[in-house]
Amino acid sequence: MESPHGETLSAFAQEPHRPVIIGACPRSGTTLLRTMLNSHPELAIPRETRFVIEAWQRRKQFGDLRRPANRRHLARWIFKRRRSLARRLGLDPREAIERLVAAPPTLGSLLATCFVLYAEKHGKPRWGDKRPKYAAQIAAVWDLYPAAQFVNVVRDPRACAASMRKLGWYDRRLAPAVELWQRAIETVDGWRPKLASDQLLEVRFEDLVAAPETALQRVATFVGLAADEDAVARMLRYHEQKEARSERYHANVARPPDHTRVSSWSEALEAAEIAFVEEATRPLMERYG
Repeated sequence: MESPHGETLSAFAQEPHRPVIIGACPRSGTTLLRTMLNSHPELAIPRETRFVIEAWQRRKQFGDLRRPANRRHLARWIFKRRRSLARRLGLDPREAIERLVAAPPTLGSLLATCFVLYAEKHGKPRWGDKRPKYAAQIAAVWDLYPAAQFVNVVRDPRACAASMRKLGWYDRRLAPAVELWQRAIETVDGWRPKLASDQLLEVRFEDLVAAPETALQRVATFVGLAADEDAVARMLRYHEQKEARSERYHANVARPPDHTRVSSWSEALEAAEIAFVEEATRPLMERYG
């Protein structure tokens, strides 16, 4: 199938209500994009729940999901285990478990039902999910949700590394942070030849902050959401949403985009450290401008 512009489209291009999945290297701005898109009147994306990849990795232990008892076991694992963040969906666990037991007997369908319930709760027709780790584990996304539309956020590696250091990741060492950035980019790159133009979109964090209206119109058009002036205006008011947020990790999401912070990494890294990141990632940095 081809688009009017001659681009190759996937077999899912005409399907309504496709899942919208956001991934990236950590500290790339996925929370900002998620909060913006969650403000759209047609799309609901919760805060990170962190059970999808874990369920996919443990899929064999849940057994044949055609058996209701196994579906109930999976549902209880999602909503009852101590480490689960499914509570962020704001659902009644008992009702959610029963909906999962009644869902089609595949892992992807059961996991999708969790997010469908979140969308229903907020009166929206479409659902999405956000987690940086989806970039490095993109195989799980297509295994679970073949009709998905993946939005990969790409941020300057110097900024990512500086942000990870600020949080104390990797004992403040830069090399592991740079390796993580490269791995996220290269894993998505490995899937690029297999995906059609309606399945993968890359968005630069710097564009999202410097020209948010244009960037959000592009994302909305890609996933098939209304991209008119009113819809974009609602997404730009993302910071007015009343949500529990980590002041340490996501303080900037509580305020409008600030393009002056895009290059704040230059004050956080020494000249030799900047040179190291640039040398290690030069081909990819040049590709993304």
